[in-house]
Amino acid sequence: MKKKLLYMALFVMFISLKAQVGIRTPTPQSTLHVNGTLQVVKDLNVGGDDRTKGNSGNKGEFLMSNGAGNTPVWKTIESENFLKVVFVGNKTDINPSSGSFTGTHSTPVSTHENYSQTYIYNVSNKIDTAYLTYNSTSGLFTVVKPGFYNIVPYITYDLNLNPNGQTAGTANSYIQRVSPTQITLAGISTGHGERTTGLNHNLSSINFFNAGETFRVRCRYTQDFRLSSGNIHISYLTP
Repeated sequence: MKKKLLYMALFVMFISLKAQVGIRTPTPQSTLHVNGTLQVVKDLNVGGDDRTKGNSGNKGEFLMSNGAGNTPVWKTIESENFLKVVFVGNKTDINPSSGSFTGTHSTPVSTHENYSQTYIYNVSNKIDTAYLTYNSTSGLFTVVKPGFYNIVPYITYDLNLNPNGQTAGTANSYIQRVSPTQITLAGISTGHGERTTGLNHNLSSINFFNAGETFRVRCRYTQDFRLSSGNIHISYLTP
């Protein structure tokens, strides 16, 4: 018993003198040096002092180093200018369900908003309403949280109903801010030869939006057309 007490006293003195404890290592390089795995069942608290409990962070945060000698901190993805996906949608149907939208024909396709049709995503796979909302009837996105949004739609046109001699033309797709003022944020136009029965467009736009502002995806074609399957993902970037 006396030997055990002596060993314990010597061990405590060793810790006090060295101020370092090694687990499975005889030469610890830190206050606590573990040569093996570490299992944390509940909280991982960082910071604090001998009278104050450290911070265990919030759900979804990650632990970020502040450099040598400084307490690490819990951070959100947004705070470090990472993109956060806030909307993922798909279009799995064809519009209109019968017939076609009217094309511009002899009118230049790039100059007439009244020939445009809104590309509507009938399936919302993911939506974070803390950032934006989506109206699947009008195809209008409304911003809830101000900041930069990265909008990336994939669009397809269907011209199969058009007869011979009525498929060649120009397709024009664009991302449009609707309010407070209507303006094109990004667009693409491509020309297509006769008997083109299907075509696709990829778009991308990063723009700052204030709360309450709205935007949508718009399409038009020289000949009569239908809008077929596609998708979109929208990400948020902290300003």
